[in-house]
Amino acid sequence: MLKKGNFFKIILFIGDIFLMYLALLLTLAVRYGDFSFWPGPQTKIFLYHFSFLYFAWLLILYIFDFYKIPFFKKIYDLFRNSIIFLFLAGAIGTIYFYLQPQLAITPKRILFLDVLFFTVFLCIWRIIFIQIFKFFAIKEKIIIIGAPANFSRILNDSLKIGDYQIIAFYNPSFQSRPLSKLAKYGTISEILKLKEIIEKEEVNTISFTSDFYKDEKIVKEIFLNLPPKLNFINFTDFYETLTKKVPLEAVNELWLLENISRVERKIDEVLKRIFDILFSSLGLLITITLSPFIVLAIKLDSPGPIFFLQKRVGKDRKIFTLYKFRTMEVSSKQDKELWREKDPSQITRVGKILRKLYLDELPQFLNILKGDISFVGPRPEWLELAKIFEKEIPFYSLRYIVRPGFTGWAQLNFPPSTSIGEAKEKFQYDLYYIKNRSFFLDLEIILKTIKLIFK
Repeated sequence: MLKKGNFFKIILFIGDIFLMYLALLLTLAVRYGDFSFWPGPQTKIFLYHFSFLYFAWLLILYIFDFYKIPFFKKIYDLFRNSIIFLFLAGAIGTIYFYLQPQLAITPKRILFLDVLFFTVFLCIWRIIFIQIFKFFAIKEKIIIIGAPANFSRILNDSLKIGDYQIIAFYNPSFQSRPLSKLAKYGTISEILKLKEIIEKEEVNTISFTSDFYKDEKIVKEIFLNLPPKLNFINFTDFYETLTKKVPLEAVNELWLLENISRVERKIDEVLKRIFDILFSSLGLLITITLSPFIVLAIKLDSPGPIFFLQKRVGKDRKIFTLYKFRTMEVSSKQDKELWREKDPSQITRVGKILRKLYLDELPQFLNILKGDISFVGPRPEWLELAKIFEKEIPFYSLRYIVRPGFTGWAQLNFPPSTSIGEAKEKFQYDLYYIKNRSFFLDLEIILKTIKLIFK
């Protein structure tokens, strides 16, 4: 019986072959201006020689995980691997025709267009297939070994969460205590039957926690019983995939060395800065247009300044002034009240409207243009609160290795914090962004922010 994973791999493989020849026919049609797509003698020569290239291309796709089930977890990985494929496929084609100068064809432009067309088709095909895959709710089956006792709080009764179906949830450290009712298997004797369980349930992945490795006897017996061709994932990475945040308990010096780099991704940073300058300039034009009406409304509604100015902490702990339209009543204690947001009565009538429409944030386009903040990044914190968080939240200073943002991953996934506990929870989302930051993730955050604004 053909397994579901293999079935989908075959579908992808057949689809890729079809798209390769479709890309070639389209390339020839564009090159020669003949869209009849009828394979004449010249076309047959191209089909013959490019078939050898396509065999090599399929190997490249296999090597770079285009047939791996489950698919790319991040769209950035798909585009990155597609770009790598484009250059490798072009290089192989160039070498193939260069080493055979006696051939009747020397397809320079045709090779370039063919690789380009197929790469575009490849990305579209994978994106469509990923959506089909999700539509049919095909979950990656996983067994978790050594999960912390409180892990069950993120599970639901169906044992399905995100892209995973949890088949078993073991915790050898707590074998004398009742395990979560969500676990199908849980005793130490059943752990030693792991191979049988994996084969019966067609499990794809095993997740281990670092604490699990402390028991050498259990580790040895389990690994001796594991079948081949399994994916292994660290529990911290698994938890991050599920929740889109990094658990603070997992962050230590080793984690920092492995996951956090102060070296800027040059291409991403250049693209990000160009994006910031172009769209903040456009945003300032909108701000200037709307400002007379906003200023008049603020002045008529309540006494006090037009703008709210506050010292915030930016990249490398640089202190800057953040600009916003004032939305709260002026208070003599406002520089001492840490969480004024707890008292909605302090928000003015006009302020409620400005906040609902996000118009109070418009002056921050000037901060973006100046380079104080970017469109995307951890939200810059008030200086007084930042001092407290640095003392109370482990590794909080990691936020300062990237430029803060107008919007960010934490803002999308967690409401404004009104306590140290909430700030700690929100910081875990900031860690996820810092670890996984890229231009494509920034675009995803911007699109989700726009969706939220017009919701």
